[in-house]
Amino acid sequence: MAPVITIEERDLIERRDALLRELGLTSYAEFRREAHARPLSDRAWALRDELDSIAYLLGENELTD
Repeated sequence: MAPVITIEERDLIERRDALLRELGLTSYAEFRREAHARPLSDRAWALRDELDSIAYLLGENELTD
């Protein structure tokens, strides 16, 4: 059986905030607006999956897809 990994909500929020700061953004909503308004930079595209995964785990209803 595979081990179960637990992640605290605060850890997810800290990671999300660090990724957003790296992109010069302040919120996941801002990231989504940017993604819908124009093509993502190479770095933003590389972080997109992780940001969407974190958003999903935090219960977001809308992702960039």
